[in-house]
Amino acid sequence: MSATPARDASQSDAFAQLLRGSLLPTAVAGLVCVVVGLFSSPKAAWSAALGAAIVIFFFSLTLLVMKRTADLPPTTTMMIVMATYTFKVLVLGVVMFALRDVTWASGYAIGLSVTICAVVWLFFEMRAYKRLRIFAYDPDGAASLEAPSDREPRDEQ
Repeated sequence: MSATPARDASQSDAFAQLLRGSLLPTAVAGLVCVVVGLFSSPKAAWSAALGAAIVIFFFSLTLLVMKRTADLPPTTTMMIVMATYTFKVLVLGVVMFALRDVTWASGYAIGLSVTICAVVWLFFEMRAYKRLRIFAYDPDGAASLEAPSDREPRDEQ
């Protein structure tokens, strides 16, 4: 089963819409975190910007991987997406471990910014996905619960 150019274009548009739908609100949320951090200290503002950048990078990477694997079998896509998720969790753990004792970053500001930006990204990504109206089934497809009239009935013994 190969994908048609029209299907590839619509999938590309869908991933672009998901990215657009969640990137801008997350960038705004990150900017708000930076401005709020400025009221505390420049270190908190820098840390909030770092947290927002981490979220934007990791969540954009997920959409890119899903876009690249959308035409593969579902089990392969799931395996690749889960491997990407595991990789991202490991990298985030290493980054957090590396930043635990630095003096130029505020762990509180990074954590708060990551949390806020991740929630904003997920909310707006779900909102964009809902607006795509992607069917869980093909309403015009050949598959049907009713037996086609041109097929002969099976012998049941």
